[in-house]
Amino acid sequence: MRWLLLIVVTGIAAVVGVTVGWQWVFAPLLGAALLRWSIASLRALVHDARDLEEMEAAPDPVSSDERTLFWCEECGTEVLLLVRGAPRAPSHCGQRMHERTEILN
Repeated sequence: MRWLLLIVVTGIAAVVGVTVGWQWVFAPLLGAALLRWSIASLRALVHDARDLEEMEAAPDPVSSDERTLFWCEECGTEVLLLVRGAPRAPSHCGQRMHERTEILN
């Protein structure tokens, strides 16, 4: 049944393309493809945002007797971490910063 429908639709598309112009055949196909792609992209963004919300838990506070510093190897910028929200290091100058933990006396 599908093959018969495909043959009929292809025949109609060929007749329309030859008589009226091929833009009337390809424009709706391109529009449908772009619509499907944009809807799929928006769905992916929504699902990623939901996953991100689930992953975000209460940040782990850093204990008061240690300081976690991150420093950039390229420019020497240092960042003092007061609340650790994610296990990965922040980025600076396009690269991950290096972690240095200091214990206070």
